[in-house]
Amino acid sequence: MPPHTILHLDLDAFFASVEQARHPEFRHRPMIVGGTSQRGVVSAASYEARRFGVRSAMPMWEARRRCPQGVFLPVDMETYVDYSRRAVEILSRYSPRLDPASVDEAYLDVTGCLRLFGGLGSICASIKRDIADELGVTLSIGAAPNCLVAKMASEWDKPDGLSVVRPEELPGRLRPLPVAAIPGVGEATRQRLLQMGIETIGELARVPHMLLEQHFGKQGAYLYRAARGRDDRLVGFYQLGEDARQQISREETLARDTRDLEVLELRLLRLCEEVGRSLRAQGRRAKTVTLKVKLSDFKLFTRSTSLKAPTELDEAIFEHARGMLGGVQFGAQRARLIGVVVSNLTEGSGPGQLSLFDAEPSRLSELARARDAIADRFGPTALIRARLVYEHTAS
Repeated sequence: MPPHTILHLDLDAFFASVEQARHPEFRHRPMIVGGTSQRGVVSAASYEARRFGVRSAMPMWEARRRCPQGVFLPVDMETYVDYSRRAVEILSRYSPRLDPASVDEAYLDVTGCLRLFGGLGSICASIKRDIADELGVTLSIGAAPNCLVAKMASEWDKPDGLSVVRPEELPGRLRPLPVAAIPGVGEATRQRLLQMGIETIGELARVPHMLLEQHFGKQGAYLYRAARGRDDRLVGFYQLGEDARQQISREETLARDTRDLEVLELRLLRLCEEVGRSLRAQGRRAKTVTLKVKLSDFKLFTRSTSLKAPTELDEAIFEHARGMLGGVQFGAQRARLIGVVVSNLTEGSGPGQLSLFDAEPSRLSELARARDAIADRFGPTALIRARLVYEHTAS
């Protein structure tokens, strides 16, 4: 059986690139997108801004200090999701085997389509051209025999790059790279490997499977395979508009790790507002709410709850998420990231959630839509909850 040809397509500095595409006057200027409060963090920085040392997850005050001449804009997730969907539609023209892994990246299996489009170089050039012409943004492509190596390769030549790893080049192409180049190897894992005298993927590849599992458990098996460039995952068939993939999520990396529940609840409320507004904009309601908290040691806490009836209301989403937040066992750790996800989406507007509030659900829905209209006309900070005034004015 011939090897697969998998593309990992990574939209470059996506949020910032979309803003530059929407605002031609900002092209070639440093663009920083993120939270606008004093505790806000950078969600995306254009490559012009990165020359000043601005990076994702950096506190916004630090970004302003490093790049005072930059253009600073708040996150407009509805627009970015729309661009992401349009990108997926473009990719679907090239192969039915497609996996939109996140809002700004996707895997595409072009094994059976190479001859149709004139070979690997031709298909990659055509994808890049379509994305640039129709969306006004660039993407970097990694091409390899599997998803793991394709994702690694897409990072090697940014922005607007193309890196190809052929089957016969594995695992040698990976050996000189630092272990942090392996997807999923964060700072905590890198430090543990460093304590074992392991800095490169080549050094990791010499460690016995049993020893890695002894030190890292199930992650050890993954590290053993990754160091050899092995990945058995397949890219499945994708159907545009597939309901099973539909969900809306918002998350934020905190400027400072904290266990202060009041601070965490305020951040959570802001995120739930954004999720609720997205639901109403799409004319949908959610049946499931999921809380996501990443701790200082990078352990991830997730809890989900199913609602009695689907909702589009910020308040309902927040009340369920806040209840799950109270159950997080921090121990000696603090929260470094908090997020909320709504899923099991249904078509149709209206609150559907009857048990949390005394007011009529229809009136709550009307009130939420009135707030949306004000925000659309006058900006997201035109009308602010009293609890969140400090969050918006502390910058």
